[in-house]
Amino acid sequence: PTETPTPERTPVRLKALPPPTETPTEPAPTETPTEPAPTETPTEPAPTETPAQPEATATQTPTPIPLAEEAPAHHPSLENTLNILIVGSDERSANGPWRSDVIMVAAVDFSSREVGVISFPRDLWVRIPTVGENRINTATFFGDLYKYEDNGGIGLLRTTIGQNFGIRIDHYVKIDFDSFVNVVDALSGITVEVDCPITGNFPREPGSSQLMWRTLQPGEYEMDGVFALRYVRERKTTSDVDRTRRQQRVLIAMRDRAREINIIPRLPALYDALHATIETDLGLTDIIALARLGILIDPDDAHGLTIGFRETTSHTTASGARVLLPDMAAINRDLLALFEQPSILKNPDKPASCR
Repeated sequence: PTETPTPERTPVRLKALPPPTETPTEPAPTETPTEPAPTETPTEPAPTETPAQPEATATQTPTPIPLAEEAPAHHPSLENTLNILIVGSDERSANGPWRSDVIMVAAVDFSSREVGVISFPRDLWVRIPTVGENRINTATFFGDLYKYEDNGGIGLLRTTIGQNFGIRIDHYVKIDFDSFVNVVDALSGITVEVDCPITGNFPREPGSSQLMWRTLQPGEYEMDGVFALRYVRERKTTSDVDRTRRQQRVLIAMRDRAREINIIPRLPALYDALHATIETDLGLTDIIALARLGILIDPDDAHGLTIGFRETTSHTTASGARVLLPDMAAINRDLLALFEQPSILKNPDKPASCR
């Protein structure tokens, strides 16, 4: 059985301090022993085992390494942008703590008609306020578990990103697996340009419920919601870092389909149909403004930054868990040049087997 993760010290911005007696149900958990903590590090919340990542070349260290004491940089390029936190939830029910399966920030610049999308890998090791050091995707778990006063899990993740990376979050969108499928299907499917071969369990064809172990060779694929979900989540034969790159490419595919079907007049009806299953603090007026800009943005002005192996060091904890230690100097340099990054469709951070 897995144990409910608890921080080693009492959180200071929480409404309900006593931990629950029931262990939250997680999909296919693995038992993770408590790690020795040079700084106050809580027990990890039964994370899913991370497979070996073939393109990581960093030397692994058998003992924990404390995060460097470096204040987040000031990012002038993000001062006048609308910064939207996009979180994919792994929760299977309406109740209980959850961990984030997707973590992205879309920085939208209305004046220059540009957007910069920043993707954080789930295994990125950060300082979580009121908790200590842990994977970034556990911020939502602890925030919901202890009812963090600023909107639970979303609030604690928002604060974590701000304090670690200096990124202000203005709005958020939280979407679970079913909601993602519904959105793609509401667009009548999407056309995804697969640029690197990827092997996994995928539908035989869009609309099919039959999965088969197959390799998607480079080319264009019509995907319904289930197919697209499989594509953005697959990491058994690749890595979490590569997965973040594919997630950004699917965003572009959704934008392209929205443009093809002239989504703007249909947005009020889609909003009424989908807003009950998607959690956000964006109103319909905000969504229409963002959709209009998204349709106008040139694909070359949709910049993608994936925090990957160039900005991190692969590290094995004493308990055997694989995490990514951030190189804050490298991350700060990339964030300062966010709107100089390659476009999402030209992102050079491909798996080693595809370069």
